[in-house]
Parts: sequence; structure tokens; C-alpha cells
Amino acid sequence: MRRKLKQFPEVVQARIDTKTQKAYLEALPSFDQYVALEHAIEDAGGAISMFHPSYVVPKAVHATLGVKGRTLDKIDQLETRLKGVPGVRQAIVDEDRWFTNEQGIDVGGAVVFADPNPKLQMNLVQAGKAAGFILEPSDHDPNSDKQAWSEMNHAFAGLCLMALAIIGFLQLSLSRPPWFVSYGTAFIWLALFVFLFIRSDRGSWPLGPISWWDSFRQWETAQHRIGIGLILLIAVGDFMRIRKGWTVNPAMSRWGTLIIGGIGCWLLFSHLHSTLDPAHEKAVRRMNLQHQAMATSVLFFTLSKFAWEAWKVPRKWGQYLWLIFLGILGLLLNLYAE
Repeated sequence: MRRKLKQFPEVVQARIDTKTQKAYLEALPSFDQYVALEHAIEDAGGAISMFHPSYVVPKAVHATLGVKGRTLDKIDQLETRLKGVPGVRQAIVDEDRWFTNEQGIDVGGAVVFADPNPKLQMNLVQAGKAAGFILEPSDHDPNSDKQAWSEMNHAFAGLCLMALAIIGFLQLSLSRPPWFVSYGTAFIWLALFVFLFIRSDRGSWPLGPISWWDSFRQWETAQHRIGIGLILLIAVGDFMRIRKGWTVNPAMSRWGTLIIGGIGCWLLFSHLHSTLDPAHEKAVRRMNLQHQAMATSVLFFTLSKFAWEAWKVPRKWGQYLWLIFLGILGLLLNLYAE
């Protein structure tokens, strides 16, 4: 049967499942020899009961490009790299409409026509990087809820942190807090972990088609994973402290707080967005200012908690100061807007 299929050069791929008695053929869009194909398969001793043709419509992906020292050779190399991405049918780089921005980067545009693929944009970015270009895919879908999805994630995390601050005040103020206050912080940390583990990056596992390991190829997603891992450690440690009565060496507790807070602060300060598209500069600048404000809150939270555990300063009310900064961080997250 495969020899018969070789008579049709437009059939580019054939998968024959002998167990289910089904064949899956992939052909070029120009293929129209259905009757001849049926006769060829019958001559080979097979039979076609019914055709179920489906058509793959190429997806247009528009992208902004950035490069220093643009030349025609670099553009040709980029087109070659983009055309080599799996599923790409055509890649066109605009050779005329370019400008140089304030950072001295030549900015232009490209459009890629490719078969739908959840890893397409990630692969295009990697191909652009290999050719020495910054490639920023543009989202032209008017029905996209990406912004609302992200704002919901930030808002829920903010509510959790404000609740943690309130319960923390109760734990310090009540001599014999009820069980739901004692365990409240552990349960909230766990709820925050589960929520962000599922929703933080919709395009990646567990909700999206991009695998867990492939998602680490995107720096933003990798930062999210590290932060979520820290949340899980805090939740487990808080639960065991209450359940088992664990006591931690004071010095270890102080430095552990400083290290975890420092990592969180670094993640937020380094979680900065960038764009080559002038139309998006205002939104990107706003998001970066919000992340810097969050990072500053984490910094003051960490320093105030370290100061209280190490030196018990400020006296009397110092034990509540870090909770205030935790609440401020929650409020900033709740008000986050893209």
C-alpha cells in the first residue's frame, strides 16, 4: 500500500494503523485526486469506506523585531531560521519599514504563517534569538482574556496576603487563639500554592499543552515556578510548626527569613517587562512600576521581621510592623492592573 501511495507526491505523510484498520494521510492543500487514491488503495488489496478530509488553516503571527546593526544578511538569516521552525509555511520580514529607537536598536516587523501549535510563539522567539534578533509576538485577538486572567491571579494572591496579615495579628494578640486562627496561616498558604500552581501560566502544564520542563525555557514562567515553590515550603513549615510544635533555632529562623525574603525581593525586582512596540510602552512602564512597588514592600517586610527577631526593635509594636508590610503587599497585588 505504501508503494501505491508513492504515486501521489502531494501525499507528504501516511500513518497506517493495522490494528484499527485506519489510515491517516497528510496531503498538500492542492491535492484533489481522491478517486485515483481510492483505486490505488483497492489495487493494493485495501479499501476506503469513507473520506474524512480536514483542512489546516495557517495561523498568521505578527511580531515586532529588534536588532542592533541591521543588515540584509541578518534579515535573510532570520527568515531562514524562522522558516526552519516546525509548522512554519512562510516567514516574511519587512525590509523597508524600520526605525531606530532611543536605545539604538533597529525596530521592524515580521509576519509568520504557520500551522497552529501551542509551542509556536516560544519556538519563534528562540529562532529569533539564534539569529541575533529580539522577537516579540503580538496578540491581535480581540477576544483574548489574557489580561483579565493575569489580573485575577494577582488579585487572589493579594486577598490571601491580606488575610495572612489579619490572621497574623490575631495569632500575636490572642493568648489562646482558636484552632482556625492557629492553623489559618498554613491553610491560606496552601490555598495560595494550589491556586497559583494551577493558574499561574495557562499555556503550560497543568492547564496548557506546554510540558512542565518546556515551560522553564521561558524566564517569566520559570520565575513563577520558583516563587510557587517557596510558597509550598512556607505552607509546609508553618503547618509542621503548629501541628508538631517545631521550634527553630532563632539564628536559623532569622537568616532563613532573610534568605527567603531576599529571593522573593529579587524575583520581583527582576520580573520586569520590556517591549519594542511604542504602542505598548505605557502599559509596560505601569506594570514595571507596580512590580517595583511590590518588591519594595517585600524588602521592608523582610528587614522589619529580621530586625524584630534579631534585636526586638522597634520595641512593643515592632512585632506587628512586618505584618503591615505584608498587608501592603497584598493590597498592591489586589490593585494590580495591566
